[in-house]
Order: sequence, then structure tokens, then C-alpha cells
Amino acid sequence: MRLSPRELQLRAAEAREHYARCDLCAHDCRVDRTKGPAGVCREGDGLWLAGAGVHFGEEPQLVPSGMVLIGGCNLACEYCETFEFSLQRRGLLRTSEKQLAALLLDLQEKGARNANFVTPTHVLPALLEGLAVAAEHGFTLPVVWNCGGYESIEALRLLDGVVDVYLPDAKYGDDSMAFELSGCKGYTAALRQSLTEMHRQTEVIVRHLVLPQTPADKVMALEHDVKKSHLALLIRVRNLLTEAQRAQLAKLRQPSP
Repeated sequence: MRLSPRELQLRAAEAREHYARCDLCAHDCRVDRTKGPAGVCREGDGLWLAGAGVHFGEEPQLVPSGMVLIGGCNLACEYCETFEFSLQRRGLLRTSEKQLAALLLDLQEKGARNANFVTPTHVLPALLEGLAVAAEHGFTLPVVWNCGGYESIEALRLLDGVVDVYLPDAKYGDDSMAFELSGCKGYTAALRQSLTEMHRQTEVIVRHLVLPQTPADKVMALEHDVKKSHLALLIRVRNLLTEAQRAQLAKLRQPSP
């Protein structure tokens, strides 16, 4: 992080205002999340965690990584590896900014090289508030923003000077596939804009998730866009959900009342 504790506090306060007209991801719902769960993500303005710890299974240049697993997500991917807490929200613990700060300081004490926020997009303001408290108490680890690539420029600009490494998933080179498998519209344009802004700010490591039966031309088009931006590209293969999980996902995608 390049911001001082005071600058982080001000940035966190600015970010919190976005909950009232949420534009924190490319869904651009413009709903008021301060009154309770709303929008595509069906999240309020609180922070819920599934766990945290020093992790050695991350990208080699990041380990040992202090992973913070965040409940909920702004996407609804059919092949989600963290389905239980990202989509079904099972086993989550409500976490205050002071509790998050204590957790971050503990990861630093245990020898983590960074604080790695996993699926952080929808709770950006709450994370900044925790980082601000942690920084006041000596937290100095680099911040890794481990996201799905469906970001908003408004949100990314709030992270300028906060994030040291962006670790986005570049999931699709085709918008129809993105809508079918992750429930998001205009994914490719949002991804390109996000990568450009991330690259302007700091280091970016892109993970390209190649799904089974993905058309080769779609894969190559996406890889070309990424490489053209001179970004590091890592290839990962993901499987789809089971039929039971797909049925549950269909229920989760139904609009909020």
C-alpha cells in the first residue's frame, strides 16, 4: 500500500458512500445496499468471511499468501470452486473492521508475504475500513486483489494506491458464454477496461480460466487482448458444477423481490 493510514481512512469513507448507489462492479445495479441485501449480488453493507490463513497453493510468486476468503460474490459462475460460501453463503462469520484488522495483523505476524483478498469486489468499502484500522497498528503487507475481472472503473480507482498486485480471472472472450455461465452482461468490455485501469495502477497477474469445450477462437482472442497489454498470463482449467449445484445456482439467480 502506498497510502498513509489517514489517507486510507478518507478513501474508506469515500468508498462507503458507494453502497447507497452501488456501482462497485460492472453490473452497475445502483441499488441502496445500506438498507439490506440488494442487487445482483444480494449483499448488504456488511462483511462476511469464510476463513483466513497462510496459504501455499497460490501463484508461486505470491506464496506464502495471507488469504482472506470472503463470503458472497458479484458473479454466479456455474463452475465455482467456492460454491458453498460464495453463492450459498454457508459457514460465514460477520466481521467488523476491527476484527478484520486483527486478522490482517495476525497474518503478518505468521509470515504471510501479502494480504490476499479473495472475491473482494462487492465488499470493497468494508475491506478498506479494515485496512485503515490495521495500518494504524503497523500493518504493512502488500495487498493482492484476487477478483473475477467483472469490475467497475469507479471501484478500481478507489483502490489506486491501496492494491499492490491485481490477480483477476479473465474468464471469457465471448459475452454470450459469460452470461450463460456467470450471469453477467458485457463481460468482455468490462474485463478489457478493468485490465487497462489495473495495469495503469500497478502489477497485474491475469489468470485465464479455460473451460471444457471453449471454442479455440474465443480463447485465442482473449489471450491476445491480455498479451497486448503486456500482462502476465497464467492458464487454469476449471470444471463445471454438478447437476445438483446447477439447480441450486438457478434458484440463486432469481431476481430479488
